[in-house]
Amino acid sequence: MLIPRGLLADSAGPGQDAHAGPPGPDWPLPPAAEVDVLVVGSGVAGLSAALAAPAGRTVLLATKDRLGHSATRYAQGGIAAVLDLVDDSVAEHVADTLTAGAGLCDPVAVRTLVEEGGQAIADLLARGVGFDSDPSGPRQLARTREGGHSRSRVVHAGGDATGAELERALTEAVRATPSVRSVEHAFLVDLVTHDGRVTGALLWADGGPHLVRAGAVVLASGGAGQLFADTTNPPLSTGDGIAAALRAGAVLADMEFVQFHPTALHVDGDPRPLISEAMRGEGAVLRDDDGSPVMAGVHPLGDLAPRDVVTRAVAARMAATGARHLWLDATGIPADHLERRFPTILARCRAAGIDPSRQPIPVSPAAHYLMGGVLTDLDGRTSLPGLFAVGEAACTGVHGANRLASNSLLEGVVFAARIGRTLKEPEAVDNPAQPHSGVGYAPPPGDPPAAGRGQARVVRERLRRVMTDRVGVVRSGEGLAEAMAELERLNVDLGDPGPAGFEAANLVQLGRAVAELAARREESRGGHWRSDHPAPVEAWRVRQTLTRSPDGGLDTGLLAVPTAEEAHR
Repeated sequence: MLIPRGLLADSAGPGQDAHAGPPGPDWPLPPAAEVDVLVVGSGVAGLSAALAAPAGRTVLLATKDRLGHSATRYAQGGIAAVLDLVDDSVAEHVADTLTAGAGLCDPVAVRTLVEEGGQAIADLLARGVGFDSDPSGPRQLARTREGGHSRSRVVHAGGDATGAELERALTEAVRATPSVRSVEHAFLVDLVTHDGRVTGALLWADGGPHLVRAGAVVLASGGAGQLFADTTNPPLSTGDGIAAALRAGAVLADMEFVQFHPTALHVDGDPRPLISEAMRGEGAVLRDDDGSPVMAGVHPLGDLAPRDVVTRAVAARMAATGARHLWLDATGIPADHLERRFPTILARCRAAGIDPSRQPIPVSPAAHYLMGGVLTDLDGRTSLPGLFAVGEAACTGVHGANRLASNSLLEGVVFAARIGRTLKEPEAVDNPAQPHSGVGYAPPPGDPPAAGRGQARVVRERLRRVMTDRVGVVRSGEGLAEAMAELERLNVDLGDPGPAGFEAANLVQLGRAVAELAARREESRGGHWRSDHPAPVEAWRVRQTLTRSPDGGLDTGLLAVPTAEEAHR
């Protein structure tokens, strides 16, 4: 499979910039908009990045849906942070994160995340986020424990509606900030480069392309859960920013590591409702059809083991018994506590005819989080000057092979603040290149193909099925080879361009990236489990990188991972 230099770029030769060719006759581009900072994505990472931009910088926040509609609003559990140095410590949170990451976390990035977590919570409180309070003490935040954590350090809002509360408060803050303008229903098609530097982006809005010139572009466009048929991610999670960065020549990393949450509600739906592991933190137990505890004897932390451990145990028990799902038993938790702590989950269960206070909840694994993304440093810089990434679209090295529960929202806030401080540097926001008069795209002669969105839908459905069956919780060399062969046969016709086709093309390209690195990694570690290589291999305690080669192929590389001891030297 060849990766194009741009979804709508003309066939520029080597050394030429995408979108630098003559304009297509039927798609004239209006004069380019120009801003200091373009932020793509309106989840917690994008909103935080827009708000963190230094005073005096003009910011445009572009979102493919509406402000307030992102994957963030689906987050239930909360944000992990060390707020009590008596009962918790930075060292313990760091250790828990490193353990969950299965040997592939960047220890410097992890320590940065944890040390700056308390300030991140303070900043969110100042923005008006209403975290749940602890009635035992004045001005104390309620905290719970989740999988992989040795202490109760996860703060939450609305019981199990933390993401929705973050989205509400940060959206209101963005709307109240004069220097930040926002545009809704604007789809990121491609990044624009000039002499190796990202100088803006091509957005699709109102049925056509629009060029935005920017001194810096921040990708906060989320993950790619829609690669899989069963996912907790909304339909908009199609990896658009990661795919655009790949086409532009940025380095990706850790793309083989996909976290499958062990307890998604087993009902028809896209996305599948998440049953937060905070419920297990309050005492719920995973059981099989016979009522036997699934995690008994599997891990010292039992039901609160890291997610990859629990997911593999669930998948193994389902395979051994032939069950299509297992059960999460919360009947031992007092009903009034369930109502107060998990109102969103209870409402979704009851809508499906399930009362968790009286009966166990049917659950099964679903794709939840992509540990990989656009490789960045500690300040969000990517391998391309002018391009930053944050949140699930980025790969900071914090999560390693498996993300620790409730570290993702924290990562979005902490590293967005670091990007904001970096954007104060004069060289971080360069003057964008001169605008091009048009985009190098011309529709084929004749009427546009009738297939259009229908063809893209078929491609997307086939992709999601093969990724679930061959690149899901359990993988094998044979299955991965079959997946890559099937992905080679998938083709998205962009003769009639639009978001449906763009999304399908992005998913096909990222599906190949995930499968390629998964096939190369001949071991099992974290979110990557190979039935033909079921144990971790010390020689594979390295991170894999991926870039687009000049001919459109995929070039892979390796990154060494320092130990915590080496990082402190």
